Amino acid sequence: MARKGRPKTPRSPRPGRKRMAGTAQLFSDLAYGQIKEMIISAKLPPGSLLTEGELAAQLGLGRMPVREAMQRLAQEDLVMILPRKGSFVHPIQVEDLQKIFELRVTLECLSCELAAERITDEELEGLDALFEKVDTLAEGSEEHVRIDRAFHRAIAAATRNEYLQRAVDRTLNLAIRLLYVSGSRMAKVGEIAEEYRRVLDALRRRDGKAAAEAMRAHIEEFRKKVRSAV
Repeated sequence: MARKGRPKTPRSPRPGRKRMAGTAQLFSDLAYGQIKEMIISAKLPPGSLLTEGELAAQLGLGRMPVREAMQRLAQEDLVMILPRKGSFVHPIQVEDLQKIFELRVTLECLSCELAAERITDEELEGLDALFEKVDTLAEGSEEHVRIDRAFHRAIAAATRNEYLQRAVDRTLNLAIRLLYVSGSRMAKVGEIAEEYRRVLDALRRRDGKAAAEAMRAHIEEFRKKVRSAV
């Protein structure tokens, strides 16, 4: 009678392979982050041809991470990939302005309503810290844009809804890109600080409706700023 063999134990992935996969993902994320910022800041203008080789050399990375990054950015409407033609920075049309801001108002007002219910004291302290930094900024500084993005992302994070967070982040990036492409600048430091204060005060009171209205007014001022420069 033939002896039954022992069942084979599945082999676990070798540590070396895990490290290689992790390194590949790291390079892909680096390419994604850097190309994304170049597009949002209009250092890569709308309609620009994106060449894998040139971007890889510029970033000091291989072609594969760049290719993967552009595929991810295409899903965020920042890159347009055309078969047999190449990859391009997604163009912007005048009518995109209204569409983007309609969506942004809807998402971020909802974000404020949910955040008012779920935000922690620690998260409120984080928003306070961002608010305090605004008064120290020079007019039109790059840091102002960074803090504004952080402020909106922090409120979205307080919703505990990762789907809403991703949607807010995507529309926020498109809005900031419009700011750069139009050649406009953020509102004056004093004005935007007052807009932040109204949102923060409502969140502290756990008043979702008031927070949403304050956010709506803040986004509308941003829209007017961009629209006047288009």
